[in-house]
Amino acid sequence: MRDESRQGQNLSGLVQIERATWRDVRALTRLDKRCFRPIDAFGWFEFLGLCLWPSVITLKAMADGRIVGFIAGDPRRRAGHTVIVTIGVDPDYQERGIGERLMREVEARSPLPRFRLMVRKSNARAINLYRKLDYQIVDSWPHYYGDGEAAYVMEKTSPPPPSPEVEQRTSGERE
Repeated sequence: MRDESRQGQNLSGLVQIERATWRDVRALTRLDKRCFRPIDAFGWFEFLGLCLWPSVITLKAMADGRIVGFIAGDPRRRAGHTVIVTIGVDPDYQERGIGERLMREVEARSPLPRFRLMVRKSNARAINLYRKLDYQIVDSWPHYYGDGEAAYVMEKTSPPPPSPEVEQRTSGERE
């Protein structure tokens, strides 16, 4: 049942972003099935792997005492980027800033400045979110999904954090 009283209300400030663990696998799997069609949904074993693999950044969004969103980012040092493996927000909580907050949190926690993700060409809502976050379409992979639909490959490069020398110089300057 949809919570119509909160429809469209930005809840990102009321949501806690935490690391997901193996104890969350069942809840993540159930939520994934609410977010995606069966052909796209992950199995419990895929979530278990994402939660247990030490380098993968697997996060959950908590609101109202339950998991309402998730994301997994896989830093691939050899490739020089972090792959956003999956992201999902409970349909009852969408359009409230949670997906954006999850994306920004993975970006902040990643040791790499470049990010890559694949998205269905037909998923206009997701594409709009990624564009808002400065992701650009860099390629198209035909027949990427199990039903034959193509994927856009989108990438973003974050600026490197300022070096300590730059911070010291600017903190002592007057405006």
